[in-house]
Amino acid sequence: MKTLALAFAKGKIAPAGRQFLKKESILTFIELTEDNNDKKKKNGRPKKSSVSRKSKTIGVCFSEPELYTLRHRAKEAKLPLSVYCHDAILNGEIKEPLKKEELDILRSLANMGNNLNQLAKTAKFLTVKRLENEAQTILESIQNIINKLSDDWKNSKRKKL
Repeated sequence: MKTLALAFAKGKIAPAGRQFLKKESILTFIELTEDNNDKKKKNGRPKKSSVSRKSKTIGVCFSEPELYTLRHRAKEAKLPLSVYCHDAILNGEIKEPLKKEELDILRSLANMGNNLNQLAKTAKFLTVKRLENEAQTILESIQNIINKLSDDWKNSKRKKL
């Protein structure tokens, strides 16, 4: 477009069948396109630093049963095979993710903690007997949940994959 504007400015004739636009509109168009190039938005994910970027690969050979076992373990851990192998090599162990029931138990424990906190805040407004009864029921339910969790989660006795 710049050459077209220069040709028009020098008074040259347009190619056959074409007409030159007015000089002002061409120059305005050129200015607008140059402004748009400068104001381009940089969308997308920011680039990783060279330290955190994983650019090196290694080859590892497995037999069919070993590969099947790895895929099965990665599926149980709900991880892609490459991430599972990477974590297993660097960390030496991968723990099984929490099950839905365990997450529900932890959520209810957090809710009971919130209830206990609310009781502590409103303790100055309640009678002592009523406060004692509500605190006792919450304490019993928290103890029940801790007993449920102690079987396989409390002391990090999670199944290693």
